Amino acid sequence: MPVENVGMTNAALAHLADLSRWFETTLEILLRREADAHFDPAEGLAKAWELQTALKRREREELLPSASLAERLRLSGSEEQVVALLAAIAIDSSVRQRTSLYSGSIIDPTLEGLRKIVFGATASIGALTELGPDGKLRRLGIIERSDGGGPDVHESRQTWAISRRILALLHGDTSIDPALAGIVRIVDDVKPVAELAVSASAIEGAREAMRAGKALVIASGMPGLGRRTLIAAAAKEAGLELLEIDGKKLAKEPGLFRKQLRMIVRECKLLARLPLVRNVDALVDEKDASRIEAIGSELAAEIDGPIFVTCGAQRPALRWDRPSVVVELAPPTSAQRAELWRAALDAGSIEDADFLATQYPLAPAMIHHAAIAARSRATGRKIRPDDIYAGIRAVLDDRLGNFAKRVNVTQSWDDLVLPQDQLDAVTELVARIRQRRTVYEQWGFAAKVGKGLGVSALFSGPPGTGKTMVAALIARELGLELYQVDMGKVVSKWIGETERNLGELFDAAEAGHAILLFDEADSLFGKRTEVKSSNDRYANLETNYLLQRLESFTGICVLTSNHEANIDPAFQRRLSLHLRFEVPDVDERAQLWRSMLPSAAPVEPLLDFTRLAKRFAMTGGYIRNAALRAAFLAADEGSAITAAHLERAAQLEYEGMGKIVAGAA
Repeated sequence: MPVENVGMTNAALAHLADLSRWFETTLEILLRREADAHFDPAEGLAKAWELQTALKRREREELLPSASLAERLRLSGSEEQVVALLAAIAIDSSVRQRTSLYSGSIIDPTLEGLRKIVFGATASIGALTELGPDGKLRRLGIIERSDGGGPDVHESRQTWAISRRILALLHGDTSIDPALAGIVRIVDDVKPVAELAVSASAIEGAREAMRAGKALVIASGMPGLGRRTLIAAAAKEAGLELLEIDGKKLAKEPGLFRKQLRMIVRECKLLARLPLVRNVDALVDEKDASRIEAIGSELAAEIDGPIFVTCGAQRPALRWDRPSVVVELAPPTSAQRAELWRAALDAGSIEDADFLATQYPLAPAMIHHAAIAARSRATGRKIRPDDIYAGIRAVLDDRLGNFAKRVNVTQSWDDLVLPQDQLDAVTELVARIRQRRTVYEQWGFAAKVGKGLGVSALFSGPPGTGKTMVAALIARELGLELYQVDMGKVVSKWIGETERNLGELFDAAEAGHAILLFDEADSLFGKRTEVKSSNDRYANLETNYLLQRLESFTGICVLTSNHEANIDPAFQRRLSLHLRFEVPDVDERAQLWRSMLPSAAPVEPLLDFTRLAKRFAMTGGYIRNAALRAAFLAADEGSAITAAHLERAAQLEYEGMGKIVAGAA
């Protein structure tokens, strides 16, 4: 129980004791009236009324939780009495005993017992409605079953008690229901609107949305741009309190999902807060729209004020019988990112901040978390560039680790052997990435181009020609992280799951400005086929989604393939660069043999690499394997790497490729 509630708890306990006295008096009157037909209850009822009046006065004067309970839940007088009776039973054994004598239930009262005590002996529509399954008391979990039986137990044998959540509130505990831990939280970490790195139009849109009354306010945009932060800041400025719900953590099982929504409604009403549903698009399921519809029927329909949601740039259809107000968030400008880096690190010059904004144009949320990680690593000393770099890596691993693994780059450009025209193409690609800020932002080409501001490249060619190596060297040259996508984790047999995984992957890569590497890309970016079965239709849907997402992707993506003909032509039209890697010629192979032997390795002098290159027409990947084989052969013999070792290793590798070794040159 929160410390600040201790004083309130003492007053609440005294209030509950008075509540017990009230019901004890009332039950005494009811019992005597049952036993004696000539009993005049006027005097006893007057005493009970006096006690109830005193209770209400105490509630108002001491600002007890029970004072706002009925008002916030909009309970009728009889519903309020049901709650009060069950609360009294929970805290006072004498009230429980007297209730059992009157209602006939030994432990907790049945619905019939509650009806007799609160509504009177005669059946009524009001009692049937308010104590029924669709009544507020049961629907919102204000009262709950206490008999431990299942749904097949007849209502006449079901017993009912005050819910643990309501009883805790009456004791003064205003914290969130533990059953919603990890799903729901109170929004209190709110920055002033003026300090947010969002556009003036988005701020104005959020402020107007707060005045929209009973509307659905949607904040859309790439994750990490501050969608939740903007809504929370604008709401606080407007005097609105929010309860945040993470859509990704809500249950998938329909029954539990609806129960959670009703508990959330109860929390919103008890705490006088409005719901903010984060990641509402995580509830969209192409197989079944019931979860997104249930938000409308179970949550939106119960809230009197506005409802707030956040989602990606592709907004889901939310038909919740409310007018929609959309606030779109765009990525921050370089100047805003620089200011974010300065504020997050709380150190450094303007030049340092500008460098970070250019080198690491992360989304605001990722800048914030990377800075926290960097400060933690540099505890007790000044933050160094390697601290910032480590912080960025930690955040990226956390966001991308579910679907991709980070590639550690150890090679340099000196290890790369390519024809000059291919090197020129790689240089152009690096420049395209490095100068995007200048061309798109400063020179205004973003407005002319419209979409397709990302950089996507296809590297095709036989295995071992250096496709993955070039992608790694580009990442190293630009100071960016390269993440190789794990197709096994992305592709799912469940309809719609692959698209959802790809969406999360692209969103995280955009927010973290990481390079995505799709090795063997033809397995995912393959040609659409003629629809002959449902499998063909859903496979084509995945391809269509990829086409749309790649076009809207503002990050960097590299595809590699050994079979470029298998890739859908529509993808090739969206590529910034298509670079074909050919099998190296003799001179290039000789250079590769030479570059594969480290300077620290003992090597026989005057090796004839040209001879090796002529005998074995291998690509760089196979030459690397052969050089490593030769090194192990030499190490096992305790000698330097000789021509014989290289010949033997190359022959084994060549035969492993299924080729016949030509005669000696």
